[in-house]
Amino acid sequence: MIVPSGVLFDLDGVIFQGDRLIPGAEGVIHKLQIAKIPYRFITNTTRMTKNNLINMLSKMGFSVNPEEIFAAPHAAAEYCKLKRYKNISLIVPDEEMKEDFSAFQFVDENPEAIVMGDMGKLFTFELLNRLFMNIINGAELIAMHKNRYWKSVDGLTLDLGAFISALEYAAGKSAIVVGKPDSNLFKFAVYGWGLSENSIYVVGDDLDGDIGGAHNAGMKSVLVKTGKFREENLERSDNIPDYIINSVADLPDIFQLN
Repeated sequence: MIVPSGVLFDLDGVIFQGDRLIPGAEGVIHKLQIAKIPYRFITNTTRMTKNNLINMLSKMGFSVNPEEIFAAPHAAAEYCKLKRYKNISLIVPDEEMKEDFSAFQFVDENPEAIVMGDMGKLFTFELLNRLFMNIINGAELIAMHKNRYWKSVDGLTLDLGAFISALEYAAGKSAIVVGKPDSNLFKFAVYGWGLSENSIYVVGDDLDGDIGGAHNAGMKSVLVKTGKFREENLERSDNIPDYIINSVADLPDIFQLN
């Protein structure tokens, strides 16, 4: 058995699914706390603010501190600051998320950058066409992530990546992706731990975003067979996890947490 120096957890599909916690998730976190192993939750979720995410988890009976979560919108805001953008078009379903981008002016036409989160059913032809026109007129497309799909309460559902790919194809320009599997999201999440990346483990259900992202950042990976996991995807993927377990509850089978 191994003793990780730190652990990063994906949330949706690993800690919870739909409106329920994955059985055993709380117990694993408690064991990490007892073992004094640092952990953090990393997420590409762009449908709600960090505070709303914390409130949702609280309703499920799972207590999380704000500093324990690192989300893709924060990485997007930091990127825009580094680029010294002033006028941006922020495409997110939750108006409260604008608070995370308070340093910028929001515009619909001729933005310097378009920052996109998943709009779900709010994606329309009119919206996509307006974004397309802004991109060909010079706006940089910034994707908070590029996930292909996610598992909602209704089943597998198209995610942001499908719409980003459509815009890239139409405009002939590549997007900047700041969420998983970009290595920066993982490295920002462990900033201050002072640990070697190859001793940190990422636990996720997404072969591209979580497992591929972990390897991009030089970290180890654990794939869980919950959430969006599909056996056929594992068989044809180039992203090979270091460990595969049935669910997060089985982490003590490979981690020494007692």
